[in-house]
Amino acid sequence: MNNSKIRIPKEIAPDVFALAAQLYAQENQDYSLEEIMQAGAEVQIPPEVIQQAIQQIQAKQIRASDRQRKLKLILTSGGIGAAIALFGFWTYNTVASNATPSGRSLEANLPSPNLPNANRLDIPPELPPATGTTFTGEVKQYLLNPEGKVDGLLLNNGLQVKFPPHMADSLVGMITPNTKVSIFGDPGFSTRFGQEVRAKKITNSQTGQTLVEQPPTTAPQPPTLSNYSTFSAEGTAQNWLVGHRGEINGVIISNGTIVKFPPHVGEQLATMGNMGDKIQAKGFGTRNRYGQILEATALSVNGQPVSLQPKAITVP
Repeated sequence: MNNSKIRIPKEIAPDVFALAAQLYAQENQDYSLEEIMQAGAEVQIPPEVIQQAIQQIQAKQIRASDRQRKLKLILTSGGIGAAIALFGFWTYNTVASNATPSGRSLEANLPSPNLPNANRLDIPPELPPATGTTFTGEVKQYLLNPEGKVDGLLLNNGLQVKFPPHMADSLVGMITPNTKVSIFGDPGFSTRFGQEVRAKKITNSQTGQTLVEQPPTTAPQPPTLSNYSTFSAEGTAQNWLVGHRGEINGVIISNGTIVKFPPHVGEQLATMGNMGDKIQAKGFGTRNRYGQILEATALSVNGQPVSLQPKAITVP
């Protein structure tokens, strides 16, 4: 049976992905912390946020266990003891349900009933002033996401500018390689491998045109498998790519290919990676008129194989 001839109607494609995710979850009942971190990194969720989520879930489980213990005490106690336990259980739930994540009650966040109505609900709070840093440079090449969509710019000074991929058409229509630009955005951690900036505004210094970050107006479409192909690439390291925290997550080699890999792989390269290193990579990716990007399934640096397997971490 030739699977390449099977066509899946786009109307049912979301259901196929959803069911596949559900079936995969049923087969994989637990995940290592590294796997969770890796999945979060793909959607730019910082590791500290993952850790915070784990701690909150564990705290929630402890509170649920405590409630069950109190309920059991109520059911097994009699007379005054049961009444005291019931009162304590009710008080605990009342406080817990009224508490915000910061530990304050919801009442503390409500406007004072003594204030005039116009000051309570009718006037929205004042927006905070825009914050960020301005950078300048000349565009060396486009940066791509694994689907081959332009999601940023590499400047000739090594700065890596990230921009939402849903605005790729507007970006490439206004900015081309060799264009001088001004970038306003949030700078990431600066390392010897480079620095990422999450752009809020990109200005073409030659035309004065400005593109401002906007949220998507439609839900993102699932990736089309036909856009991917398997290929290999080799060359010398021209620019190491980093995330917002300075973690290495890719490299651009001398033929312009973007080679991407998970952050845990970058941890191995932090002490051994250098400009001019000979890179050999195999994997799957996308080629289009904006460049080519490869998700590595095999990688070597200066002839030395680099392990792509994540380290198993047990969460207590």
